[in-house]
Amino acid sequence: MKYNELLIKISSVDGEKASAIAAMLDIGGLYLEDYSDMMDCDLVKQIGLIDEELLAKDTTKATLHVYLPENISVDEASAYLEERFTSENVKYELSHELIDEEAYANSWKKYYKPLKIGEKIVVCPLWENYDLKDGEVMLKIDPGMAFGTGTHETTSLCIEYLQKVVKEGDKILDVGCGSGILSITSLLCGAREALALDIDPNAVRVSYENAELNKYDGKFEAVCDNILDPESDIRKKLNGKKYDVIVANIVADIIIRLSDFIQEYLEDNGTFIVSGIITERENDVLDALAKNGFKVLDRSEKKGWVCIKNGR
Repeated sequence: MKYNELLIKISSVDGEKASAIAAMLDIGGLYLEDYSDMMDCDLVKQIGLIDEELLAKDTTKATLHVYLPENISVDEASAYLEERFTSENVKYELSHELIDEEAYANSWKKYYKPLKIGEKIVVCPLWENYDLKDGEVMLKIDPGMAFGTGTHETTSLCIEYLQKVVKEGDKILDVGCGSGILSITSLLCGAREALALDIDPNAVRVSYENAELNKYDGKFEAVCDNILDPESDIRKKLNGKKYDVIVANIVADIIIRLSDFIQEYLEDNGTFIVSGIITERENDVLDALAKNGFKVLDRSEKKGWVCIKNGR
């Protein structure tokens, strides 16, 4: 399979805004190549070392990489991005090239380093080494094609909340699991079982592979299905099943639809964590959550992305 890689050169100050716009395409993967805050990275602060190649990077510029499956129209996606960037006053240069699946899966690896998130979880890519410090827990991961590395704000916000919320013996439902990183985080925090759902079979495969890279006592399962469909097999399978924590790191529109029925799978004192929400859509999500009886317990924001912790 081949992919079209859109290369969008922008100012680093527009990086998060451009990412939020591109994320609304919801038809491929993306990552932001941005070096403006590399000196603030925890690993750099702890070790004091950084590659000479990275030091030479222009920290005022960023490149947004957007990957589209070959069957998706580049012209239509580009037209959408151009219209939105123009309306948001984002100056950009856009180009694209056709790449194969292997290049797509590996192009970003050189930018992905071990990252400590929250109090104890250290997300470490399979191809990197890291010496754990007291109290730290290693989460090994090879995101492959599934896009879920922990570096994006939406994911790191969820990981921070999961470390605070998950208790020994909890049952976790991860909707839109991507690489499985949130399910694995929950198991490393003591969860008894984690069920990871995604509509992409590749995400399910990668989630199983990542689960096998880590050591935990709980049970992991990943399923490819669409929980939004009332007639789906997963809805039938989950009939009567309840979870202590449900986490959904997706997009605002899906979270709004989830909030209409997800409470039937949540324990009375359970927690519903939602992320992947750009600040412009936060009120829409909050209205849907309130309409369906959820109470906001806490909220976190990083660089224009919002994560909300809810109770019943």
